Formats: sequence, structure tokens, C-alpha cells
Amino acid sequence: MIKDAKSQTIENIFGKNGNDALFYKIPPYQRAYAWKTEQWEELFNDINDNEQGYFLGSIICISSTESEPLEVVDGQQRLTTISLLLMSILSVIKEYNERKPDEGVLEFSKNKKWVLSANTLEELLSQEGAGNKLTLSIQNQNNIDYEHLLDKLINSSKKEAPKNLGNRQISRAYDYFRDRLLKQDAEERDIFSITDIFTLLSKIVSAYIVKIEVKDPASAFTLFESLNNRGTPLTPIDLIKNTIIGKKGGNPEQTNTEWQKIVENIVGYDDQVRFLRHYYHAFKSRKEVEVSPYTKATKSNIIKIYTEHIKRNVDFIFQELIDKSKIYGAFVQPENIEQGIFQKYKEQLISLKRLGVAPAYTLLLNIFERFPKEQLSGLLAVVENWFIRRHLTNFPATNALDQMFQDLIGSLTEVIDYSEVARKIETFLTGEKYYKNDDAFKTILESGGLYEVNANAVRCLLVKLETSKRTDETKVDFWALTDAGKLVWSIEHILPQNPKGDSPWTSTFSKDERESNMHRLGNLTLTCYNPNLSNSSFLSKISAKKEGKDIGLHSKNVSINEFLLDKKDWTLSDITSRSEVLAKEIISLLTFSTARA
Repeated sequence: MIKDAKSQTIENIFGKNGNDALFYKIPPYQRAYAWKTEQWEELFNDINDNEQGYFLGSIICISSTESEPLEVVDGQQRLTTISLLLMSILSVIKEYNERKPDEGVLEFSKNKKWVLSANTLEELLSQEGAGNKLTLSIQNQNNIDYEHLLDKLINSSKKEAPKNLGNRQISRAYDYFRDRLLKQDAEERDIFSITDIFTLLSKIVSAYIVKIEVKDPASAFTLFESLNNRGTPLTPIDLIKNTIIGKKGGNPEQTNTEWQKIVENIVGYDDQVRFLRHYYHAFKSRKEVEVSPYTKATKSNIIKIYTEHIKRNVDFIFQELIDKSKIYGAFVQPENIEQGIFQKYKEQLISLKRLGVAPAYTLLLNIFERFPKEQLSGLLAVVENWFIRRHLTNFPATNALDQMFQDLIGSLTEVIDYSEVARKIETFLTGEKYYKNDDAFKTILESGGLYEVNANAVRCLLVKLETSKRTDETKVDFWALTDAGKLVWSIEHILPQNPKGDSPWTSTFSKDERESNMHRLGNLTLTCYNPNLSNSSFLSKISAKKEGKDIGLHSKNVSINEFLLDKKDWTLSDITSRSEVLAKEIISLLTFSTARA
């Protein structure tokens, strides 16, 4: 079944096998490139935050003949994203060289300051006379877009860009990485210096992948199924548990029973590993918790941090993890809260979990541990409002959040009065370094394709806005599930995403107009009758009925539809006007007492 299996660096993956350059092809049956901001950020951060030699998983390739490219059966998303990241780095290096030609940074492969391969970055992407090292799927114009970007970058091609290039994922991923590398701080200084960029490049080319080659599709898919159905892998939480049991000695069964308290408090493996990181970040300012030289817990050093703790004082760290897991469990499993001090915060904690505020758990862990008797509802509201704004503006960047909350905790270390702590938290979060002011936020709300930026945050926002307009008598559970486990209420695009070719929508809006406007705030609402409305015409949507009951957009079942009640058709002007109306209401809803307007 397996012809060859080797652990190889990215440099080797895209380099040469002997004298022959290696080429990869995504077969036509593979789905289109699908990674989005969350995955781009995770890959970038994993490589950047860890040491050289970071493990990026495995790929499965079909190697039928020596002369044919390797067909990628599993791993196309990673290989594509890594290629786009390398392309963005090459682009930024070339721009830097144009700004500062005297530094000669294009000669990085010969510059002894940088420990890199003899291969140039261009050679890792394309082989002169033989084409690109990676050929993407034909789906959604992936390869057309990829070839255009690479041709423009390496050959300085002036060919016209494919139509709507910027609206597709290949271009978006490339632009995301470029924006990350070119981002500047409030003082207009480069966040990534040229030194940082070459350091990142060194980490990328030294990261490694296990490349598995098989002889035919049958072997590939058998192996793929086997690798993806082997159960749960060993995690850092398991390794730390085993080390604690070994260090404590005595009765291992009793120690294991105590350990189960942590597992019961925090069930998910990912949550458990994040808890280990967040515990350290939340309390590292305390002498007994800090482990030198680690200022930050990462995937590559987390075992080292806790191994040192276990050597120092196993009883201390064991009890700390048990105690703090009770608090952390309330954040990650708030739906299971039945009694105790967290009961009064249950609904707020559920809302925060739905919204996705995991980076803030570091702060909340610190505050809930320090001030268990204080009323913390106001703080949770601040965190919720701040994250809604953050998710819809993508500011600050996701990779900055962990450090941001660590810095915030550090600023609170000497403050013992809770009212002062709460004030400092709000002031910190609404400072210009981490906060888009109302004018900037309003512009994004009115003109941005919000649903595409963060559909989950848009849903949370619309539910929050609709709930604010209802009384206790008209209160609705917007998160209720059907018997099949699907949400009863969903986001409805008034101008639908995929109207049929003969639909009135296609004559009212051009394709470009639909793509540019369908995800805007003014085009979105809530409904529990999405299948009934779907791609219907606007007249059908406003007057829809089900079993004699009015369910359409004119039914007054949804308060945020008030703007629609006198509308008989739906135009670009209506989308813009409603975006402005809703934006004004949202700004008023997501207020902060100390925020800068």
C-alpha cells in the first residue's frame, strides 16, 4: 500500500528529489480551496510562535510514475496555504528591496546573516521551464487565480487579473498574509521587521511534514480512512497527568481519581490544552507560577513549563489545576452550570461561548479567581460588546489577542479594588490600540460584507439587537434547536445568495452587484422560516404564508424588519439605507461608559 513515507521539511517538500524538482497536483475531483481567516491565522501563528522544526502534520500523495506530478489526496489545504504564505513573503521582500535597495535583501540565500537553503524562494514555488511546483484544483478557478498571482510575482506579468479575483479565497489568503506582514502599529512602524520576516521564512522552510506516497487511488483512500479513524491522540494534558502521577508516587489510583476532577470540569481535549496555556498566562505574574525564561505558553514549550512546575512543587501545581479548572469549566461548558457562584452568570457565559471569546478566558480566569464575591455581570457585558466589535472589524488581529490580554492582566497586578480593576479593563479595551472608534465601526457596519467576515458574530449581533427590541412577553429563544439538532432561527439574506437564473433577482441585480451587496448588514435579517423564503422573489418573501399563518418579512414577527414594512421591492438603495439605520442602532447598543466616540 505505502511506497514511501518520510518526514521532510517544507524546503524538501517543494525542493528536489535528487536532481529532479518535485511537483504536486490537486486532482480535479478535489473540492475547491476552502480555508478561511481562522485557518490562515492558526497556521501563521503556529509557525511564527513556535521554534524551528514545527510539525505540520502529514500529507498523502499518489505516485503513479516518476515523470508525473504527485497527486495530493490529503493535505491540499495546507500545501496551498503554505505556498500562498511563501508567495506573500517573496512579495514583501521584493517590496522591501525596492524601498531599500542598498540592503540587498533579495540575496537572502547568499546572506550569511540568514541560515537558509541554497534554493531561492522562487525555486520553491516555480521551476523555470517546467512550471509551478503546485497545480491547484480547477474548482472555483483556484488554479487560474493561483497561476495569475504567481506569474505576476515571479515574472512581473502585466496580464489582466481574472474577473472577481479579489472575491475568491486564493487571492484573499494571499492578501491576508501580505497584510499581516506589512501591518504597522499606531506609530506607523512595521510590526514585522525584515529580520522578523526572514526569521519567519526560516521557520517555514524548516517546518516538517510526513509525506506518505502510495501507488494508486485505492491505497490512498484506504490509508486516508485509516488515519482519520484511529481515535484520540495523546495530548499534553495526558503527558502532564502521567508526569504528575509518577512524581507524586504513593497511590496512583487516588491521584488519577483527583485528576478526573479536571477532566470532568473541562471535557474537551482542545479546551484542556488551552486551559493549560491560559492558566499560565493568567497567573504568571505570581512568583510561584512563573517559569523562566517562558513569557508565553506555546504548543512547543507547554510540556517544559509544566514539567518544571512538577519538579518544583507537584502538590502546588496539581491543586492549582484542580481549583482553576472549576472556574475555567464554567467558561467552556456554561450550559452545564446548575448551581453555585456561576449560576447568575450562566446566560451571559453561554452568550460569550456562542460568540467565541476564548482569548478572553485568560482575563476572566484571573478576575473570577481574584474577585469571586463581586458582581461581574458588567465586566461580562463589556467583554461581549468588545468582541462583537472585534469580530466584525477584525481589529485587533487574532494573533494579537493572547498577548493583549496578557498585557491587560499585567497592568492589573497591583490593583486590589475591583471597581478600579473594572475601570482599567474598559479603558484598556477601548483605547485606540485595540478598538475601532464609533465612526470607523459605523463605516464597516454600513459598507462591509459582514456576513462573509464573520457569520457567527453577525448572528450574535442580530439576535442581540432583536432581543433588545422585545419585552418579556415577546421573548424568544433564538438559539432553540429542532429535533434534528439544527437551529430553528437562522440568518436570512433578503437578496438571496444563489438566486435561480430566471429569478427576478437576476434582472434587478447584476452578478457583481449581488456579490458586493448580499452580505451587507442591511440585507440580513432573522427568520425561523428560511426554507420557505429561500431564493423566492421579494414579493413572495414579504407575503409568504405557512398553513394560513403570515411568515413573511411583512408579518411583524421580527422587530428589526420594521424598515421593510412599506417596501414592495428591494434595491441597492434600500440595502444601503437599512444598513445605515441598523448601524446607528447597533452603535447605541454596543456602548462603553469610557469608550472614545
